[in-house]
This record gives sequence, C-alpha cells and structure tokens, in this order.
Amino acid sequence: MPRAPEARWIEVLLWVFMASFAFDYRSSVSRADSGGTGLDQLAFLALCFASTGAILWLGRRFLTVRPGVWIIAFWGAFLFFQIANSVMQGVQPGRSLRVALPLLFCFFGLVNAHIAGCAGIRPSRIVTPMLAAACVNVLWRIVNGFLFQNASVETVRFEVQSPANNWLAAWIGCAILLRGRFHWSVIAACAVLFIGIFITVTRSLFFPVMASALATGLCFILGVAWRQFEWSALPRRLLPVGVVAMVMSVALAIAALLQPVMIERWNERLFHNASDRNLSADISFLTRKAEADAIWKILNEDPVHFIHGRGVGSTYYWDPAYLPEIWQVLPKKDTEVDEIWFAGHSVWTYGLLSGGVIALISYVALFGWTAASSLIAARANSMVPGPDSWLAFLPFVATCCLLSETLTANPFQERLTGIFFGMMAGLSQAFLIRASWIHAATIRNPAVPN
Repeated sequence: MPRAPEARWIEVLLWVFMASFAFDYRSSVSRADSGGTGLDQLAFLALCFASTGAILWLGRRFLTVRPGVWIIAFWGAFLFFQIANSVMQGVQPGRSLRVALPLLFCFFGLVNAHIAGCAGIRPSRIVTPMLAAACVNVLWRIVNGFLFQNASVETVRFEVQSPANNWLAAWIGCAILLRGRFHWSVIAACAVLFIGIFITVTRSLFFPVMASALATGLCFILGVAWRQFEWSALPRRLLPVGVVAMVMSVALAIAALLQPVMIERWNERLFHNASDRNLSADISFLTRKAEADAIWKILNEDPVHFIHGRGVGSTYYWDPAYLPEIWQVLPKKDTEVDEIWFAGHSVWTYGLLSGGVIALISYVALFGWTAASSLIAARANSMVPGPDSWLAFLPFVATCCLLSETLTANPFQERLTGIFFGMMAGLSQAFLIRASWIHAATIRNPAVPN
C-alpha cells in the first residue's frame, strides 16, 4: 500500500518512542521513599511523551480510521475511569500516576502503532524498533544490575529481569515457524532471551516460551488451512529449532563450568521440595495466595468495591495467616507485608482491587481484541501474502505469552510492558489496511487473487 507523506517522520519518531524506555530498569530501592523520580526517568518520560505527541500531531487524520479507533476509544475511556476512580476514593495522586503509567503507555503504543499502520509503514518497520528495544533492555538490565545495583551471581534475580522477555519469546516463535526464510536475528534474539532467563533464575519465564511454541503451532495450522503455509515446509522451518537448541546447550555447558553457583540456584528453584522447609506449598505460591486472600478481604469489607475497586495505587497487605511460613524463606526485615501500593503479583487480583469487575472486563476486552484482530488480519492477508505477513500472527502469539505470565506475575508493573503490548494491540491495523487495498484492487482488476 502507498505510504503517506508523513510516514517518513512517523517512522523516525517510532524509533524515538521505542528507545525512550529501552534503558529503563528496576531500582533496588523505591524512589518514592527517597526523593521520587530521578533525572533519568524524567528524561525517559520526556522522550516518550514528546514522540507520542509528535506522532499524534502528524497522523491526526488517521486516528479515526476503523476498526482500530474503537479499541483506542475503549482503552482511553478505561484510563479515564481508573484515574477518576482513584481521585474520588482519595488515593494519593502520586501513587496513582506511578502505578497507572504502564496502562497509559499501553494507550500510547496503541495509538502510535495504529497511526503508523494507517500511514503505510510496513509492519516489519514497525516491529524492528521493538526488537531492538527488547534486546537492548534485556542486556541493559543485566549490566545495570551488576554494575550499579551491587547485585551478585549468588543473589541476583529481579534486579536484572526484563519485561521484554515475554515479547521476545513471541517474536522468536513467529520468526522460526511462520517466517518464510531464516534470518540471523533469530539466533541473536535467542541468545539474548536465554541469557536473560538463565541469569534471573526465574522459573515462570519458561511459561512465555512454552506459550509461544503452542501459539505459533496453532498459527501454523491455521496458516495451512488458509493455504498460506504448506505441511511439506514444516521440517525446513523447524530446522532452526535444532540449531538454536544446540547452541543453547553448548552455552549452558560453558556457563556450568564458569558459574556453577548459577546452576545450583536453578537446581534449587526447579527441584525444591516445600516439605524440606516445613512449608505447605511453594514459596512463590504462598506469597501470591497471601496477597490474593488479603485483597479479597479488603473488598469484602464493602462489597460495592467489587464493582469499581479501591482505585489505582490504593494500599493492601498480605494475609497474616501466611506470614509464619513465608518468613521461613524470605527475610522478615526485607519483606514488605503492610501498606503495599505497587501493582501486585497478578493482573487479575490487582485489577480487581484497583478497578473491580470493570477493570477485569477491560483487561479481557483488550487481550481479546488484540488476539482476535491479529487472527482476522492474518486471515484477510493469507491469500495474497506479502513478505511481512508472518507478523500478522505476532499480536496473537504475544497475547498468549503475556497471558501465560499473568499466572504468576503482573506484567503491567513495568512501563516497557505497556509500551510493547500497546504496539501489539495496534499492529493489526496495518494488515487490515493492506487487506482493504487488496480488496479494492480485486474490484478494479478481477485477475488479482481475492
């Protein structure tokens, strides 16, 4: 499809937008307790807001293009509800804004990807700055953790964990199984992803990898049904999996020799027996159960809050019934169990606390829209596939990877997660616009396949 005159500058600004939080990190000390936002974070915010504002101005005529405008309007209304709800319930504005930033950045990413797609920018050019930002953030968090946060191999974990891991898993799955040809970037992305997983010693990061494999497998089956792929090409497409597995095995063997402590930590995380420490369940499950039970009790004090919640940034605690077991593993002096106001360990439990059933419905609608529009766009482009058609499935796979992470964590604690998922929610617009051009060309020239 033809590019709009504004497309050149929109593409440049898209790189700025993705770079704005590529060097974001998780501080080991809450800045809320020691002076608030740092100058680096203010610079990130300035780049994010400025690039989004410029894209919105340049592409304002594309904003109302359907169907993307409907999800933009819906998510914008949800954001307004969340902030208004917090103000009306007396939540500290600073806390509300900090916790709601990832949701706002999701809105920014949605708008920017929508405008870029409508301006005629190829999907691969929309996704490339995302891939670059993801790889940079994974590596940067590792460097930042070891150099600036005094992390050590024996204890490092959350300080170096990047929110880009689940998106990288989705991209890698699509690039291996759905892309027409192998590209060296797959090896580079796999190295970055598995380095991040190995160093953080986080079992839950395997969920996005498994979700990516299952979701891309389903997409391949759908592509065969739509005559976009052929079964005979499956062995060739799976060949890179063997290459990647071999490279990762060699890397793991080298790591075992150089850092045996890391292998020991993985052994403890994977094969830890709760009964060895007199625990009734795994420590990760206990902490999340303590949080969920306490949130249910808080809302049950006034059941009307099950409808609209207590507001973004409202405080909660961990149920004291679980604390004796939790303190057997987590140091009591370092475990915050009262007056907690960050975004919790689950999208669903914290969504219920902050926005009640309204928030839960909104999250389901966002995830459902992103997944459904991805498959609809892929189907609409399947008969006349272009070089970027494999990316039409990426929002669906990315949604599956994000949902797999919600079983054990709240991805929307991180600003970069909001940016990435917002871009995924808006990416399908580019393929739907392309499909409309194919349809128009078919009407003008019946010889064009439909």
